[in-house]
Amino acid sequence: MNDDDLTRVLQEHASRHPAGDRLRAAVRTHIALHAATHEGGAEAAARPARVAWWRRWPAAGGFAAGVALTCAVLLLGPRWAREEALPAQLVAAHVHALQVGPLFEVASSDRHTVKPWFQGRIDYAPTVPDDLRPQGFALLGGRVQVIDGRPTAALAYQARLHMIDLFLWPSDRGSPPERLHRRGFSMVRWGDGAMQYWAVSDMDGAELERFAAAWRTAAAAPAPALRP
Repeated sequence: MNDDDLTRVLQEHASRHPAGDRLRAAVRTHIALHAATHEGGAEAAARPARVAWWRRWPAAGGFAAGVALTCAVLLLGPRWAREEALPAQLVAAHVHALQVGPLFEVASSDRHTVKPWFQGRIDYAPTVPDDLRPQGFALLGGRVQVIDGRPTAALAYQARLHMIDLFLWPSDRGSPPERLHRRGFSMVRWGDGAMQYWAVSDMDGAELERFAAAWRTAAAAPAPALRP
């Protein structure tokens, strides 16, 4: 297969996705380096005996670089774009719930009321630990929020005047707690190999991390037996 054949195959069969900001920046950097290298071509021609590999590469491997760049756009672009878009979606959902509502569709601090409410509304059973009032975080209730095009469980908590949304959905990805900030909001995300969790609030990041730690401890504790 020659270059024209490969180009035609890519054009006819390769799917296309919008590139994220990180990928666009990488492409701009590559183009700038490519241009700078060619500007120095006359200098390089005057001393052909020893030419650094990185100066030979754009001319000798330009097509290969183009194929590699195309593959990066096709394979990594959607992933980068989604990773950047998801925090923005969660913050927007949290703000919309605060401004327009509802912050919760089932109002209760009882896990045995909140957890069953999700049955038939989403296709998984979210983890709902016992109330965290002793740690300073009161469970207000839960709601279903569409995130990334799918119905997602959201648990609403309150700490003094701060509201916390905890979004959770099935995921086999395990990850330690990580703190992020978007548009002035604190975020803490983690995964336990069964679910992915994202906490969002306007409270201080360290305090939100304390909430996340208290929530994980309560979720891991054995559930108390139901009263007869």
